[in-house]
Amino acid sequence: MIRTLALTACVAALGLSAAPGRAEEAKNVILFLGDAGGVSTLSAAGILENDRPLSLFIQSMPNIALSDTSALDEWVTDSAAGMTAIVTGRKTNNAMVSALPGAGGQAVPVKSLMEYAEQRGLATGIVTNMPIWDATPAANYAHVARRSDKTEIFRQMLKPRYGDGVDVLIGKGRADADAVMGGDARKAFAAADYSLGDDLSLVAKPKRAAVLRDADFAPMPALEATLARLAKNPKGYVLVVEWDMHTDDPRAGLRHVGEMDAMVRRAHELAGKDTLILFTADHSFGLRMVGGSRATPLAQQYEPSDKSVITVERNHTGEEVIVAASGPGADKVRGFMPNTRLFDIMLSALGWKRDE
Repeated sequence: MIRTLALTACVAALGLSAAPGRAEEAKNVILFLGDAGGVSTLSAAGILENDRPLSLFIQSMPNIALSDTSALDEWVTDSAAGMTAIVTGRKTNNAMVSALPGAGGQAVPVKSLMEYAEQRGLATGIVTNMPIWDATPAANYAHVARRSDKTEIFRQMLKPRYGDGVDVLIGKGRADADAVMGGDARKAFAAADYSLGDDLSLVAKPKRAAVLRDADFAPMPALEATLARLAKNPKGYVLVVEWDMHTDDPRAGLRHVGEMDAMVRRAHELAGKDTLILFTADHSFGLRMVGGSRATPLAQQYEPSDKSVITVERNHTGEEVIVAASGPGADKVRGFMPNTRLFDIMLSALGWKRDE
């Protein structure tokens, strides 16, 4: 009897239920996508920044899995096919964005998680340090056979299949938008009921906001402003945050890991317990840590020209990538899985079923 009472008290202290019951649903989902953020990149970034292993917040998240990243047509994926699998649950060919290969080379659209959210009236947002039309963000709202089809991607951004469009768009690509839309994109965005500019204050205003810049911007204010805006919707929200972690420039790529890690930590502080938070990568990259003495901080030893500490082959690679998760539905993140399963985990956490 004493042992039973002690066990019950322990379970209660951990916030667990002593009896099995219905799984709690998520009200919100935040998907953090580290573009090219493979395990070797995360490991090197944490040691470089903090001089100790397992120092990233991401590495403390309670539910961990390894995800296959292969494309439908090739073992090594690009960002288009990689992100399509994650947000639609369907593998596709490289270069295709939320679409499957159809007869005669046609692109057959597949519905994204963000489109499910738009259809149901949730708030939606995308924050990226890449162009807003690039493959990873575009997979949330566009369906094209070629990721380079910038004109069609912008057209679909402003004329969505479901709902009234992504509520908050933050990223690069203002010059691209102007070029595609006849020299000044403001009119086209205004016609779609967007405020377009480069000032984050737009996010707090009632209209949908497109904050497009062509230079780097501080990640934390963008995240905080977006979360504050999306959280006002009583139905909940779906937010996708992409941060480029390609290490063609090793210092820049590893710095971006630290930036995203800080955003993941901040999201845990700001979002409620009813929020499923996921971190993963669309693919890995050819960075390897091959040396370095623990007697001296790695940041003092490492120079990109020194191949005795970190080497970089400037290519995508095909090994599995980490998935880290917390919140309602995170318990399904375990073991080895195809990247397509992430879509089902997010959909299930929200209490939704596939309808196509």
